[in-house]
Amino acid sequence: MKIELRELSFSYPSSKTLFEKINLSVPARNWVSIIGDCGSGKSTLAKLMAGLLQPASGEIISPWNDRDIPFGYLFQNPEDQFVHFNIEKELAFSLENRGVSPAEIARKVETALKEIELWERRSDSPNQLSGGEKQRLALAGMLIAEPGMLFLDEPTAYLDIPGQKKLIETIGALRRKGTGIVWITQEPREMRLADYIIRLHDGEVTFAGESKLFFQENGFDHA
Repeated sequence: MKIELRELSFSYPSSKTLFEKINLSVPARNWVSIIGDCGSGKSTLAKLMAGLLQPASGEIISPWNDRDIPFGYLFQNPEDQFVHFNIEKELAFSLENRGVSPAEIARKVETALKEIELWERRSDSPNQLSGGEKQRLALAGMLIAEPGMLFLDEPTAYLDIPGQKKLIETIGALRRKGTGIVWITQEPREMRLADYIIRLHDGEVTFAGESKLFFQENGFDHA
C-alpha cells in the first residue's frame, strides 16, 4: 500500500513553482519522516499527500482516494484544527460526523479529556488554553477518530519534554498496530524513529528511501 506522486507540480498563487514534476512512491503503512530546511516544502508536500492541496499538474494516488483509509492531519499551528469554541464539543466533532452514537461519543470524549488532563476545563474555549494544552487538544481531536493514517506537522513543537515523550510513545504504539505515520520534523532524535525518510531542499527531493540507508550515507548510525 503506497502513496504515489507522479509528475507532480505545485505552486502557490503569486509565487514561483515549489515542486516541478516530482515522482515519489511512499509506503503508506510505515513511519515516514519528511525533513529539510525551513521553506523547503515539507508542509506543502504532506498536504499534497493527504489531499488537502491539489497539484497544478500530475497525479496523486493514495489509499484514501476512495475513502478506504480514514486519515488525520495535525497542522503546525494547533489553532488551525479547531472548529468549535468549546473544548468538549471540539472533541465530539469528528465522531458526530461519523455517526457515532451519543452515548459512545460521551464516553470517548470523557476518556480523552481525562487522558490529556482537560476534563475539568471541558466547558472552556480552546482559545483559553496554553500552547501546550492546545497541542494536546488538537492531537486528542485527531486520535479520537482512530484514523488509519496520521500526518503530523512538527507535533512536538509546543510540548514540554514529558509531553514530547508521551506523544512519541503514543504514536509508536499506533505504528505497531499498523497505523501509517507521516511526521514532519527537523529534530534528529525524531528522524531516527522513522522507517523511511524524505529530504527536501528548495522543493527538490534530495533523498527518498529507508532511514537506515539515509543515516549510513550521512555518516552516522541509525540507533
